[in-house]
Amino acid sequence: MSEYKGIKGFQVQTRTDDPVPYAQALADNPYAGTWASGANLNTGRGDSWAGAGTQTSALGFGGFVPPGTGHKALTEQWDGSSWTEVNDLNTARGSGIGGAGANSTAALAFGGYQNSGPYIAVTESWNGSSWTEVNDLNTSRGYVASSQAAPYTACLAFGGYTGTANTADTEQWDGTSWTEVNNLNTARRKQRGAGTSSTAALAIGGTPPDVAITESWNGSTWTEVGDLNTARGSMFSGGTSTSAQIAGGEPAKAVSESWNGSAWTEVNNLGTGRAGGASSGSTGTATLAFGGDPNSQATELWSFTGLDPSTTPAADYADAITGDFYYNSTTGQFKAIKDGGAPIGTWASGTNVNTARRSMASAGIQTASIIAGGLLPPGTYAITEQWNGSAWTEVADLNTGRWYFKASGTSTASLAYGGVESDPTASAKTELWNGSGWTETGDLNTARQKVGNSTKGTTTASIAFGGSPADPAGGGALAINESWNGSAWTEVGDMNTARKDCGGAGTSTAALAIGGQEPSDSALNESWNGSAWTEVADLNTAVFGFGSTGTQTSAIKFGGNPSSPGALTEFWNGTSWTEVADLAQKSAGQGSAGVSASSAASLAGYNGTANIANVEEFSADDFQIKTLTTS
Repeated sequence: MSEYKGIKGFQVQTRTDDPVPYAQALADNPYAGTWASGANLNTGRGDSWAGAGTQTSALGFGGFVPPGTGHKALTEQWDGSSWTEVNDLNTARGSGIGGAGANSTAALAFGGYQNSGPYIAVTESWNGSSWTEVNDLNTSRGYVASSQAAPYTACLAFGGYTGTANTADTEQWDGTSWTEVNNLNTARRKQRGAGTSSTAALAIGGTPPDVAITESWNGSTWTEVGDLNTARGSMFSGGTSTSAQIAGGEPAKAVSESWNGSAWTEVNNLGTGRAGGASSGSTGTATLAFGGDPNSQATELWSFTGLDPSTTPAADYADAITGDFYYNSTTGQFKAIKDGGAPIGTWASGTNVNTARRSMASAGIQTASIIAGGLLPPGTYAITEQWNGSAWTEVADLNTGRWYFKASGTSTASLAYGGVESDPTASAKTELWNGSGWTETGDLNTARQKVGNSTKGTTTASIAFGGSPADPAGGGALAINESWNGSAWTEVGDMNTARKDCGGAGTSTAALAIGGQEPSDSALNESWNGSAWTEVADLNTAVFGFGSTGTQTSAIKFGGNPSSPGALTEFWNGTSWTEVADLAQKSAGQGSAGVSASSAASLAGYNGTANIANVEEFSADDFQIKTLTTS
């Protein structure tokens, strides 16, 4: 007997728009921070006055109001939308008064400079309605910084100017009194601070002269960490020791930078460039900047728009789920979301490597990779850097510095082979990385540079194919293919066409040899099955000296020559190549990393003029929206 659903069919969902694959949605609606104008202060002022609290509940106090009215005791309270004048400080002051507090109803003011001088140690506590004098700082000073979003009962004051010299003094407040603790490494004034406690803070920039130094406080000592991109003092600041932001600075700068716990990145500028203002914010993603020189009333709020890639899962965006079937009422078509096809993806900027370079060895995945050697400043061809997903760190050097060589494996276990030790002679040397150091192991049978490799190879199973014995003098391309078994290289089946500077993808038994030179530019693509090579579909554009990664059936190549470094990206689906999103920065000779064609990284390289340190990361969804037909 027929069932009801067999007679009546099934309901098909109707949509007015196609769902957007997540990677494309990110490109259409990128997650970006910008400064937006808020309500003006009642009284404009500068001279490094103080702020406390958050973006929605803040307090601003002290400062200097020219001309002729001098340092002020004025206090204003922010409720998230407007400023209200409240009770004044007991002691009028400016010139870098320090401030801290978790909100607008409980704050601490300390140090600064009075109209009659000198620099002072006076500390006052705010209870939400009035200021009360409490125990003074141990060291009188102005232009002092603080963990400004910390509770008024547990904060930190550091650096500043005593009237005769910059100081590195650091003091810790316990709610009753100040205690001297370990000093900053670098004495300075007009630096800014970030932090939400007395045990974790940042000391950022400062003057004179302008410095980019950043120091991190762990509760007992200061440690120098990543520098600002732009050295300066008298900035706005907010956030924590792992997520902070600074903006502005002398002289009337608008530049903003964001801190991720290991490095500073330039972000969108302030709407109004200024210095010497006050700020608040308990996170690096929600900062309030107000006032500043000259006598500004401006208030700006930092906030984000767009899709946050860290919190918005792909499957949750517009129900773009593989296997979905629906009717688009706008186009009058039935459609389905299918596996396969070229990934709809985008390149996004990553954290730069420490030392710009090209033609180096690289291995690993997008979140954990390693680069070694390459063409760097003379005498530094052995430098190795390791990426842990948040920062690049220099680790142990290669035993033999070189360039034009390749590596297979992971960030903690990889194999590097071939290359050039001194032009134009090729090298056969092989080194093994164990996560902490390099060890020389069995050499290639044929010394060569510009070799191709199985990017998904391991320390016990890799292949090295093609290359050149001496390039350019007396060079030429090779077809030789060697297989590594964990202790030695063995010659196996040659490529059909000799090539140098080609790309690779796959494992030791299932690989691709892509493009290169023979000696002219090549689009050839060959597939390796563990014993022999077979020519398969060519690239759309002949190219050499590029980055590549992926598998034998799903690979990606990016950048490279011919006549100049390029940005072109192509995707391999096991049958043919399709052009996809270009790199933002043209480059050649870059390193590459990635777990798949949908999650790759382009590491450093050459832009046609100079080596670069740029890192770009590719992300994509591996599905397509297909229109169904009745034929």
